[in-house]
Amino acid sequence: MPLHSHSARTLLLLLTGLVLGGQNLAAQAPAPSGFDSFIMLVPPRDSMSIKRHIRAAAAAEAAAEKSRHQAETMRLGATSRIEFKKVEIVRIKERINLAKKEGRDADRLGLEAERKAAEREIDLLKRREELREAEGVLETKRADLAALTKQALELELQLAIRRAGRRGRVPLTGAGAASLQRVIGELEKQTLEAQRAQAASSMEVSDQEIRVIDRRLDLLDAQQKILGGS
Repeated sequence: MPLHSHSARTLLLLLTGLVLGGQNLAAQAPAPSGFDSFIMLVPPRDSMSIKRHIRAAAAAEAAAEKSRHQAETMRLGATSRIEFKKVEIVRIKERINLAKKEGRDADRLGLEAERKAAEREIDLLKRREELREAEGVLETKRADLAALTKQALELELQLAIRRAGRRGRVPLTGAGAASLQRVIGELEKQTLEAQRAQAASSMEVSDQEIRVIDRRLDLLDAQQKILGGS
């Protein structure tokens, strides 16, 4: 597993919990009257808290990109090793054929054992390659999630600024008040849509985490077969 993957995962889990967790508060907040059509559907938060989360999202995205690059480097290393082993097996087979022709049975049996060992190593390397590929996809999805989280937070920040501006100025009436309310309403819509995309991305990350675990189980099985001599 890439060295930075754990830190990227921790940052994303923390961020996702903090950002998405507050969304349920709107449904729990009591309505000011029996008519609840105009409750705040994006719960208000202070700007400083949102800015901290934006910085954390940027850090999570950078960490995921670093882990993705490391996973890709390791995948390429496994691919290169596989090709090297394939060439080695071809040469071993050539030596086996020569030993057969010359009647050197002991040498032939030893070379057959080398061939089988090389083939088992190729199988192991393929499992490693598949694991690194899955990890690379996971880190890409984590980076996407962090970017979507940052986008949602930036929209939420703009919404918080607009709300604060409305509270700090002389109350507007008529067309001015309606115009400001429309701007805030549009920002609420954009923020909710961004949070929805973030939640969908979070599910994709979870699905890919399961795939990575499956690839690790495959690799563990291949390693145990080699240790058991099968």
